[in-house]
Amino acid sequence: MTTVTMPVVSAITAGVLIILQMLLMLRTALTRRTAGPSLGEGSDATLLRRSRRHGNLAENAAIFIAGFTLLELMGEQRLWMEIACGLFVAARLLHVIGLSQKSTVNGFRVVGVVATFAIGIGLGIRLVHLAWTHLAG
Repeated sequence: MTTVTMPVVSAITAGVLIILQMLLMLRTALTRRTAGPSLGEGSDATLLRRSRRHGNLAENAAIFIAGFTLLELMGEQRLWMEIACGLFVAARLLHVIGLSQKSTVNGFRVVGVVATFAIGIGLGIRLVHLAWTHLAG
């Protein structure tokens, strides 16, 4: 019988990402109050950047947390989980920093996007591999 461990690394990662998401949401909402438009960005460049920081995290975080949780429940090594989750959070933070710059074409944003992509490919491959192994075994 397989013992299922609690997905604590995924839970910590989810908690950190939720806090970050709420902070980004708050910054966007406060900027909307001063910039004017309650929907969209109008012509305010600061509001556009803040809205995209919030949106980009929302677009990625949920699917990664689901994947990390499944991987952890399937028995992935804790060190691998800690590294992958830590790198994902770092990648998302770099992306936020990159989108906070006046010039949004910068190293922070590029590294954040490339790292997110690489972690996502690795996560997907590992999920398929472990699931396939469980099916075969």
